[in-house]
Amino acid sequence: MNELALFAGAGGGILGTHLLGWRPVCAVEIEPYAREVLLRRQEDKILPPFPIWDDVRTFDGKPWCGIVDVVSAGFPCQPFSVAGSQKGSDDERNGWPDTIRIIREVGPEFALLENVPGLVRFDYFGQILGDLAAAGFDAEWGIVSAEEAGAPHKRERLWIVANSDEPIKGSREQLRARRNSKANGSVADSNGSHGEGVQFTERGKQESTIAKLNGWWKTEPSVGRVANGVANRLDRLRAIGNGQ
Repeated sequence: MNELALFAGAGGGILGTHLLGWRPVCAVEIEPYAREVLLRRQEDKILPPFPIWDDVRTFDGKPWCGIVDVVSAGFPCQPFSVAGSQKGSDDERNGWPDTIRIIREVGPEFALLENVPGLVRFDYFGQILGDLAAAGFDAEWGIVSAEEAGAPHKRERLWIVANSDEPIKGSREQLRARRNSKANGSVADSNGSHGEGVQFTERGKQESTIAKLNGWWKTEPSVGRVANGVANRLDRLRAIGNGQ
């Protein structure tokens, strides 16, 4: 799978899909610090070499038609987040119009899209699904929590998977089954209060060996919001906040 990553951030999503065997062939990211991280990860061979464009508004997808299998995009969530003013399509940061333009220009087989759960409460969500249908895609969507990957915190995100050929069968049922089969345990909710880190003994096999530390999950990343002496602290925190 050749991937074109829009709103790529510092490459968390790219790293995840690359570990699955996908190849990033191009990325688009407006933040200079995040682009620098992507370049450094190419230099140290963690990621393969690929060009990086700086702005989706000026990116031309037509040259990539026939090259890209999947377009991924965590298009900006600020217009739809409960933490913001929720201006939706009226927000100048709304990146969906350029996202669907590029999808149409590239003509991939798949589109993998991510945003905040609050998007589904907007009428604009119907327009997004309609735009995908008009572009020849059948879309399935669901809200997936970090808890479902074994972490003791919710951090729910909306994911949309669109297929240009035929409907993706069973994805809603699979999401529902995963949500209903959650193991017992306390979780921290980023929308409310944060609890202490807890050990998930019954679901240890489900925990990511990369993310857990000595059998324990940390509720929050080790890069604190008020940490002193961390190089590029604000840039790093911004990159984390904007990452998938």
